[in-house]
Amino acid sequence: MTKRQYLDELAAQLYFLTVRERAETLREFESHIDDTIEARQDLGEEAVVDRLPPPASVAARYYAEAGPESSSDGRDGSADGRADGRADGRTRAREESRGGFSFGDLYSMFRFARREERELSGEADGVDRVVIESVACDVSAKTSDSFSFVIRGRWSDETAPRIRRDGGAWRVDCGPDADELELVLPESVAELIANGASGDCSLELPAAASARIRTASGDLSCRVSGGVVELSSASGDVAVSGRSSGVRVGTASGDVYVEGVLGEARIDTQSGDIMLKLASPDADASARSASGDVAVRLVQGAAPDLLAESVSGDVSAPGDRVGKGPVGSRVVASGGPGRVRVKTVSGDISVR
Repeated sequence: MTKRQYLDELAAQLYFLTVRERAETLREFESHIDDTIEARQDLGEEAVVDRLPPPASVAARYYAEAGPESSSDGRDGSADGRADGRADGRTRAREESRGGFSFGDLYSMFRFARREERELSGEADGVDRVVIESVACDVSAKTSDSFSFVIRGRWSDETAPRIRRDGGAWRVDCGPDADELELVLPESVAELIANGASGDCSLELPAAASARIRTASGDLSCRVSGGVVELSSASGDVAVSGRSSGVRVGTASGDVYVEGVLGEARIDTQSGDIMLKLASPDADASARSASGDVAVRLVQGAAPDLLAESVSGDVSAPGDRVGKGPVGSRVVASGGPGRVRVKTVSGDISVR
């Protein structure tokens, strides 16, 4: 695809913008493309353009950040000056309040065209703790006999990942331009800590190892072998499998699937469904969702102390139903040694 073809398709995808906004956007993109072609003369125009995100993806990111408020009046021009005046006013107001749209900082899009992929790797013995800091990096981990890592991305010397070691603790700062981190964790690793702004995490932990994972936007998947895990995501699905001695999960928006809980489980989501499978009759479990269905599966023969209630949904659970109607449903049952507490504001509950 040539530069002209790319810009024409982008213009069509940005149909929701005013004439002024669309023209400014295309000029900015064209300038960045020209600079990149100049910097990467070894690639040529079409090769540079092929490395850019598809115009539809760019438009979707623009729409998500800028919102639809810019699309109503003056989109295709108007003989009525008042329409253009309103559009100009909206544009100025948005630029004053938000500093203009950054396209997620155009830098993040064009670095794929301007730089070749780089790789940083290493290995070590005696590692017992790993700390990861990332911006938009996908993180994966598997278990084996020795510790190693591989980071891939398109970074400059200034934004290159940094690796620091303090005794048995390793800290991996992926930086803003790393795209992928692959870890191999030996049995000596007792704890994994990861913090990220966006990016998915898929982790397999060594036996008895614990993990604390936080991300603002990304799906989290963790396979546990006896340890404790704490997982949180502002927006993303969370899955925990294997056998865990304790699980804590919190997400503002996302579905949660947890199985194999032997001890304590605390699960909270503001908007999403919860599936919780317990692996011990002694488990102490709490599951809450503001908007979503909750399902809890007990160990065969277990009869825990139970409270299950929904404000606007049905409850299906073993026990004595003490309330059902327009104000909600509630089921309680005495038992033990385990304890299960399930609450949802808007959604159905199933315990069996």
